[in-house]
Amino acid sequence: MRGRLASGISRQMGLPELIAQTEADYVALAVRLVQDTGYRQHVRERIEASRHLLFEDTAPIRALEDFLAGVTKQC
Repeated sequence: MRGRLASGISRQMGLPELIAQTEADYVALAVRLVQDTGYRQHVRERIEASRHLLFEDTAPIRALEDFLAGVTKQC
């Protein structure tokens, strides 16, 4: 579930290249982020520029509210 959450966040922010498909991809990405200062800075800037897509999006909150309200009406 954590992997799905993390990949969903990456997709929401427009960063699908940060989603590893295999363990080898994950290791390669981690190594690149550690060793390639320019790439790491580029990723950091993209995260900063798109973080509003996560923190200012109320749709997931409303969906959870609707679900919880529906479940409690059934009780």
